[in-house]
Formats: sequence, structure tokens, C-alpha cells
Amino acid sequence: MGFKKNNTKLESKLSIICNNAAKLSDKTAISFEDLFPETFMKIHTNCDSIEDFLAPMNIKSDEDFEAVPDDVLEKNVRENTNFSNWKDMQHSAWSDFLSEQLGY
Repeated sequence: MGFKKNNTKLESKLSIICNNAAKLSDKTAISFEDLFPETFMKIHTNCDSIEDFLAPMNIKSDEDFEAVPDDVLEKNVRENTNFSNWKDMQHSAWSDFLSEQLGY
């Protein structure tokens, strides 16, 4: 009885997640602004936006980002976020992004 009702809710939630996953798979690129929204930045960093976080390193384009030495990026992460490294910051952002996009 109760199981059937809960099973229907689960099926509905899984259907929503599948539909959202299909929509997400159509995206060919995820921008830094989408991956690191203001809410994420305000919770995890001393910055209001990803642009503010990247500004001290003079990053204004993908090419600028690729040219920044790893140690400079890592130092900025340690000094201005609650993460110990860039990889951890990215993982957290991806986790939040996917949770929001998929709807769970």
C-alpha cells in the first residue's frame, strides 16, 4: 500500500531527472558563469562572482585562463575560497550544478 504510493513518487522523480538529463545532454558547453553562479561564489569564496575571483589573475578569456600557471590559480583558491585546491572547487561546483540541473 504505502510502498506503491512511494514507488509512484520515486518513478515521477526519476522521470523528471531523466528528462532534465536529456536536456542537459544537448548542451555543448558549460560556461564558468553557469558552473560557478553567484550563489556558489558567495557561499564558498570571498568574491561575489567568478569574474571577481578571476580578475586578480587577469583572466578575461579561455586563453587567459589556460595561460595562468597552476601555482597561481591554486594560491588564489587557497587564499580566497574555502577549498584547498582548484580540483576540489571544481568538483563542488559540478556537484551543485548537476544537482540543480537534474532536479534532485
